[in-house]
This record gives sequence, C-alpha cells and structure tokens, in this order.
Amino acid sequence: MMVAREAVAKNEVTCNYLSMKKPTALLIQPPVYDFALYDLYLKPFGLLRLGSWLERGGYRIDFVNGLDYRNKETLSVLGTVRRKSNGTGKFHRVRVPFPENIQGRERHFARYGMLEEIFRERITASDPDIILVTSGMTYWYRGVAEAVHTARKLHPGIPVAVGGVYATLMPEHCARVTGADYVVQGEGEPAIRGILQSRHLPVPENAVDDRLLMIESIWKDAGVLRLNDGCPYHCDYCASSVICGTFTAGRNNTAFNMLQEMNARFGTKNFAFYDDALLIDKEHTFIPFLRRVLDWGNDVRFYLPNAVHLQFLDREVSTLMKKAGFQEIRLGFESSSGEFHKKHDDKYSSGDFPSAVEHLKTAGFTSRNITVYILAGLPGQDYREVEESLRYAASFGVKVSLAEYSPVPGTPLWPESVRISPFPLEAEPLYHNNTFFSMEWGGFTLENLKYLKALALSLNRQL
Repeated sequence: MMVAREAVAKNEVTCNYLSMKKPTALLIQPPVYDFALYDLYLKPFGLLRLGSWLERGGYRIDFVNGLDYRNKETLSVLGTVRRKSNGTGKFHRVRVPFPENIQGRERHFARYGMLEEIFRERITASDPDIILVTSGMTYWYRGVAEAVHTARKLHPGIPVAVGGVYATLMPEHCARVTGADYVVQGEGEPAIRGILQSRHLPVPENAVDDRLLMIESIWKDAGVLRLNDGCPYHCDYCASSVICGTFTAGRNNTAFNMLQEMNARFGTKNFAFYDDALLIDKEHTFIPFLRRVLDWGNDVRFYLPNAVHLQFLDREVSTLMKKAGFQEIRLGFESSSGEFHKKHDDKYSSGDFPSAVEHLKTAGFTSRNITVYILAGLPGQDYREVEESLRYAASFGVKVSLAEYSPVPGTPLWPESVRISPFPLEAEPLYHNNTFFSMEWGGFTLENLKYLKALALSLNRQL
C-alpha cells in the first residue's frame, strides 16, 4: 500500500533513459533523535535489499548512512565512539533541545549520527532520479523528517519515497510531517515498481530477494541475516504481523550465500539474525542452515538481537547452535504467569521454559550466555507479576532483562493503550518511546519500575 502526495506525483519525469545517463537511486538511512541509542546490529536491511534489486536492474546506487560512525569529518569533530569487537556499540551524539510541547520525563535529548552538515553534503553529492528513505521506530520520525526535508530541498522535483516501520504503522502522520511524495507501507517492491513506472524510470525485471547491497562500511563489523519473514503468532503487544503480513519460511540458501559473500569480501565474522521467528519450521530452514555452517568450517560468530521462541529449543538445535558459533541466546519468555500468556500471546506451556534452559546448558551455554526477556509496563499490568517473573527466571541461573513496553500502532493492545495513557499517543509518536513509561498507573508506578530495574541488576550480579 502507498500514500502519495497527488500534486507532486503529477509532476512526472519524462526523460528517455535509454539514450541518457544510467539512472541513479539515492538511498538514505536517516539520523536518529532519541534519549538514548545503542547499536545492537542496527542495519537498514530492507533499504539495502531494495538497493541490491535496483542495482541488478541497472541503477547506480548512492547510499548515505546518517548513522555512519566511521565518517572521518564527524570523527575529527566529535572524536571516536566506543565500539565492541562483536560489531555493536555507540553512535556519535549531539545534544539538541528537548522538543517543544512535550511533557514527561526529564531526560537529555540528542541527535545520533554523522554531523548534520556532513549529512547534507553527502546528499548534495548525489544526482538522483529517485530517493528512497528508510524509517525505524515511530518515535524516530524526526530523523526521517530531516532526511526528507533535506533531500527535497537539495534535489527539487525528484520523487522521495519513505518506507519502513514508521511509514507502515503511521502512514498519514509520516506523509504530513515529512512531506514525502510517497509513503510506502509494508513490502516495498510493489509500490516502488509503481513509482518507477509513473516517473518513466526503468523497472527491474526480477523480483526483490534477500540479496543485500554490498557496502563494506555497513557489513565489515557485522552482517545481518534473515531466514524467515514475519511470525505466525499474533501476540497483542507485537507489530510483526502488521509490518510483515503473513509468515513465510525458508530462505536458508540465500542467507548462507550472503554470509559467505560478506565473509569473503569484507572479512565479516559477526552475524546477527533479524528473524522474528527464527526457530519456526526449524527442521526445514534453521537446522539445514546450521549444518551448512558447520560443513563450511569457517570461524564466525552469531548473535540474536531478537529473542527466539523458547518452546522450539530442543537438544538438537541447542547443540547445533553452540557448535556453529552462537555467542548468546535471548529468550522471549515475557512472563511466568499463565494468565499473562492466556491473555496476550498463548505461546507457552508451563514446562517450556525449564526445558529450554536445560537444553541450552546441556549444549554448553553458560548462565552469562542466556538472557531472558520479561515484559513490563503493559496496560493494566501489576508490577508484582513482573517481579515474580524476574525472580522465577533468575532462579534457573540465567540473566534477566526487562523489556519495557512501547505502545505500537496497529497492534491489538494499541486501542487500550491510547485509552488509558495520559499522553496523546495518536498525535505524538515520541510518546511511544518507553522512556515516557506511558502506561503508568496505581499498580505499576515509575518507582515500581525503578525497583524492578534495580532488582534485575541485583539478580544478574548473583550469577
């Protein structure tokens, strides 16, 4: 689905590109405005998929990474940022005024990424025929707006399309605030094909697949892989089905080929999985992938920024993950309460968690390698349920981590969140940020949240 600005869309490009220059697509990863930002394998996966597709279709690709922590000009002004050998770390950060008319927590607000003037210079250097801007969290929209406004000012008359999470979940807000010519919801290929046709630009013949644009500065420290699209579960707090649609399994060959290519070209050793449901249908996707990795025999390391469904962690897959080089396992346990799961996700039975932990430890994962996510701050949730879940999970000798609830447009919990929150969630996406703790009530106060954070730290120190 696509939202277009009609007045601009009529201003079509009518050049005959068969007799002129090679068409150019400018791809932009915006900077991020937030209270805090950490690079846990944050890559523009969808944008670089489209970039690879366009490149194979005859386009020159210019890519501007607003989050580039290697940019020399930014380094000369702001210095280096702390990075880890596993490909994660911090971004450059410049304090900015707290947004006007925003009520809430007293926190510093900042723009993360390369310097603003360097960002403009990189966009100016391109001579594009179409501009594609990706978007992440809804509350990161200010960086998306900066990218679109800058691109439209520097390249007037060139179509600008925004896609990604924010564009999919809040298309009307995105169109109004950014001023983009097109706002693309969900899968980008059909909409981009239509945009190219309407602008008389060449349309690649082949379909988009999971091949990614090969850019050393993006992939050298860490690559990302995805075996499956979406998730078959419909948890009421999660937007996976809204963003990805139906669950589609099985691209282990493409993922393995991308791993090999990044390793061969850039020496990439660290790889993170972007799957929402990595272990679903594991016998036909994930396990064959792991066996190919083991047969290949190269020294690589794997990470899970997204938690896996613990009910599928049997002894075989746990052992294969350990042998293949997985450095950590993150489990989406959410709660030890049966009532919680009956109400919100209907995913787990009572014995799933103990069995998963047992299989992982038998395979050789230690307490420090296993992190269990506990959801906190859902509408009407009592803090004592979260406390009980933290203590229960920690009793199995694993790390615990609070996953603070963020209200997400389009999810089943969104209407209830809007109804009970003291903040205008529909009008201002910044309030979706869990910094605001938008579901605070008498049974779960800010002081309760601070207590739970301290408890999680204390439990982890005891490992």
